[in-house]
Amino acid sequence: MQGSSNNNNNNNNSGGRFIDEICNTFKQAIDKEAKDVRCERELLENEKAAFELNYKKVQSFHSSKPITLNIGGKKYCTTQNTLTKYRDSFLGAMFEGYIPLKPCKDGSFFIDRDGTHFHYILNYLRTGELILPQNKPHLSEMLLLEA
Repeated sequence: MQGSSNNNNNNNNSGGRFIDEICNTFKQAIDKEAKDVRCERELLENEKAAFELNYKKVQSFHSSKPITLNIGGKKYCTTQNTLTKYRDSFLGAMFEGYIPLKPCKDGSFFIDRDGTHFHYILNYLRTGELILPQNKPHLSEMLLLEA
């Protein structure tokens, strides 16, 4: 009788180990799958953030109304978003509504400054970089006087 009891114990022990092995195998597979899902989720969240950033940029181009400036007789077209990029600047204050504006008959806004080099200022507002030609060394000084 005791021999059959030992066989049952051995069978129970080997059956228990088999179940433990299956459980461990499933646990490892589930852990790996959960890790893969977390990695995929992180990638998707990064893609979503990049998409939302690009979407905001596109929206700012399309949702901002065009504005025509008459700078000393020279006309420039841009957007309100460009002009208000630096809200504490003169142009930012003008087109955020802090300075009352009255458009000219043609709808442009007149600013009594020299318009010859104003495109450098607009490009700076658009890109955040002041790019000047090297063959005009006094241009930066002239722009500072106009700014």
